[in-house]
Amino acid sequence: MKLGIISDCIHYKTPDGRIGTENHILLRQLQALSLFYSNTMICCPFETYNTSKVISTYSSQNIQFISVPAVGGNTIKAKLRLAATIRKWWQAYKKIDKFSDVVYQRFPNNLNIPAFFYFNLKRKNLFATYTGTWNAYPSEPSTYRFQRWLLNKYFKGPVWVYSNQIKSGDRIRAGFSPSYSAAEWEEETLQVEKRIARIEKEGLKVFKLITVGTLISYKNQAGIIRSCALLKIKGVLFSLTIVGDGPMRLELESLVKELGLQQEVSLVGKQNSLALRELYRQHDFVVQAPFSEGFGKVPMEGFFHGAIPVINNISMASFMTGNEERGFLFDASDEKNLADTLVKIKSRIEQLPQTIRKGRAFAKEQTLEQWAKEYYETVTDYFGKS
Repeated sequence: MKLGIISDCIHYKTPDGRIGTENHILLRQLQALSLFYSNTMICCPFETYNTSKVISTYSSQNIQFISVPAVGGNTIKAKLRLAATIRKWWQAYKKIDKFSDVVYQRFPNNLNIPAFFYFNLKRKNLFATYTGTWNAYPSEPSTYRFQRWLLNKYFKGPVWVYSNQIKSGDRIRAGFSPSYSAAEWEEETLQVEKRIARIEKEGLKVFKLITVGTLISYKNQAGIIRSCALLKIKGVLFSLTIVGDGPMRLELESLVKELGLQQEVSLVGKQNSLALRELYRQHDFVVQAPFSEGFGKVPMEGFFHGAIPVINNISMASFMTGNEERGFLFDASDEKNLADTLVKIKSRIEQLPQTIRKGRAFAKEQTLEQWAKEYYETVTDYFGKS
């Protein structure tokens, strides 16, 4: 059986002909899914590669690509620009339709809005993931609401969404977004046990915090930095490593200087997957404070490495932390709350080894193999084998 994929993820072609993307996790997920199909064709936008791009490249031999123009943005103006590219997109949809037995669409994005109508008219076997926040929120773009409505009411196949309010077995299904394989979970076992032994013997003299994500306003790295300033006033020793790049980098660097946190806070830019894994191993807590989130990959990556998530209590946060059995929650709307939460954790150091072990057990159920197998078996059962 052949698989077609429609994704707005930007891809690049290196000078030596390899195809890659800066979305390391999506690449790994698509490769894991492609193992269940004889051939896979990915329809996605391509941009010119340069050495500043921190990309991972595909190793699967059964994946090919169709390049389409990228048109981003949630505004009405951005949607009007679609007119110039619809024809090229339509041609790509035809190729995917002719090539594939089933099509996987990843929402929300511009590329998949006309694709929804094209493939429904063709009565194609379809499945989808909605990677944004499934439940409505105040600042949600209208086009996101529209796409959720289409998927909920008119999509003719299984849809995985990030919500803990979905019943198992329904067409709209609760999903997760894995980063690592079962083998990588095993690789971390010795390191995690050493981490636990260190905490049991020495406690935590310095709280080593890490936050990962694009440096944009809704990810709220600024709120974490301001909370760290309060933590310093409280006399808690800490370090904060900020991983990622984006339009707010200069603003965040200025904020660090303004608050006198140059010794405690480091912005290290975007990292490849191997470097990021090493950073997780060096830190005790993963701190994430987004104002909106679908499925937070970073807390899950923390679980794998034994770094305890401390995350804003939105969306699936309570589910991910097991109501604080395997992580901690705070209210990002109150910058004092993160500092207070970390102080509270400091008084409960003896509980952290068990917290880490519970997080590791949860992560073991959230691997790339399990994700791909669930998708394939669900889709096959839904449509039957072709």
